[in-house]
Amino acid sequence: MTVSAPAFASPASTATPPDLDSSALPADLHLGEPVTDHTHAEFVLLLQAAQRASDEGFLAALDEWIDHTRYHFDMEEAWMEAMNFGPRQCHAGEHRQMLEIVGKVRAKVEQEGDFETGRRLVAELPGWFALHVRKQDAAMVAYMRQNGFTLVEGPAG
Repeated sequence: MTVSAPAFASPASTATPPDLDSSALPADLHLGEPVTDHTHAEFVLLLQAAQRASDEGFLAALDEWIDHTRYHFDMEEAWMEAMNFGPRQCHAGEHRQMLEIVGKVRAKVEQEGDFETGRRLVAELPGWFALHVRKQDAAMVAYMRQNGFTLVEGPAG
């Protein structure tokens, strides 16, 4: 099955899986889809960097994670739209809710110096992420497989 847009999905029968490093991703969160697993590994690494950052470097590390996460979520949402994935609104809704909370916490850190709340956020996000991957992303990847889609690269741009 071909996806006309975006250009980063192709029929499973002709795609060669990319060789992407996902070693930073905990084994129980691997979905077996290379692009997704690689993007999730980047999410984990950047979140860990924010967790380790000093107060002076915390916002920069958090911002790097936020930028990656927006890209990550936009990419997933484009895939779901292109594949006409039924529960995409629910999946995207989780993305929006999480980013809204992150934005509010980031503002508290920047405006009030509330690093305690910022650090509590980055400590809690791995739990949210694990649930999201196991529920929402696993369903998306299963749908891709059932319908013959394989991701061969991330979006251009």
